[in-house]
Amino acid sequence: MNDRRLRVGIFAGGRSAEHEVSVASAESVLRAIDRSRFEPFLVYIDREGRWLLPSGPAPELGSRSLAGILGALTPAEEVEHLRSHHDALLPVSADPRAVAPPVAVRSLADAIDVAFLVVHGPYGEDGTLQGFLELAGIPYVGAGVLASAIAMDKVVFKDLMRGHDLPVVESVWFRRAAWERQPAHVVREAAETIGDRAVVKPARLGSSVGMSLVHTADELPDALAEAFSHDSKVIVERYVENARELECGVLGNDDPIVFEPGEVRSSHEFYDYEAKYVEGLASVEPRAHVDADLAARLKELSLAAYRAVDCAGLARVDFLVTAHEAYISEMNTLPGFTNTSMYPKQAELAGLPFDTLIARLIELAQQRDR
Repeated sequence: MNDRRLRVGIFAGGRSAEHEVSVASAESVLRAIDRSRFEPFLVYIDREGRWLLPSGPAPELGSRSLAGILGALTPAEEVEHLRSHHDALLPVSADPRAVAPPVAVRSLADAIDVAFLVVHGPYGEDGTLQGFLELAGIPYVGAGVLASAIAMDKVVFKDLMRGHDLPVVESVWFRRAAWERQPAHVVREAAETIGDRAVVKPARLGSSVGMSLVHTADELPDALAEAFSHDSKVIVERYVENARELECGVLGNDDPIVFEPGEVRSSHEFYDYEAKYVEGLASVEPRAHVDADLAARLKELSLAAYRAVDCAGLARVDFLVTAHEAYISEMNTLPGFTNTSMYPKQAELAGLPFDTLIARLIELAQQRDR
């Protein structure tokens, strides 16, 4: 009888602007995982894309923070760098034990049984890391290559939703090359298509990094410049006045379940990076005060979107909801697992405490691999 614990590689960090959020999510998983069933190994990817492979199982963190151990920042500390547009204060010199991704994947195939991914944003949530793991034959938590790539790209995701007759907000998008060649034309087209009130976002980034709320056409150039500083592709969406921000978590592979809607309320004008990760700046209500008909509608739309992208494992579907309409805003295929994150709170209300949720996600990863 084999009583060996399952070796779980918890992947953290990554090359995106959500590096700090990923480390915070990984810390939560490391603290909550059931070590009587699973043997956790931390796989850290630095901002340059170098992989630091574990020399052994991850020790209990105790009073230490994972960010402090790695020399990284917490999301709250990263707020100051986003405000000043400075790079994060991570070590300049590479850890001598760090290796290139191809070497890492070959080594990991013999070292772990399943990958628990909490690498948010590009190069972690967009199908690239998933493709690496597919080639290495390592089961992993979350959506596959295609679903991850679709959900990461807000333009492609909205186009797919429209193709399935699912409601999304009107939008227009641009590439950086067009912005650099003809900025006045980009501004004019965005203003004429969307209007004075707009939301400008990098097309392939999360956590509201690089996102701006535009009140007048005069603010549009700066908002576009900010978004293009984070991505070569930018989306401009119509602003939905007086909209509630509601979210539904989804869990499962072939027969997914949908959690009851939750709601976020920000003390800022919108739910920006700072409000997401600085405690006290937003209220995260895992069970929103909505009537039964609206809850059923949001759950129906969440399931339809999940199936449309051929998702697996888990996702969080975000909505903008007015008195008359519910719009699908985005889908996050690797939602945050930080202390302020919605998804694990919703799962707990659905009868899945954090350690049970982690175990269920690992089971789903193995089922999908089989």
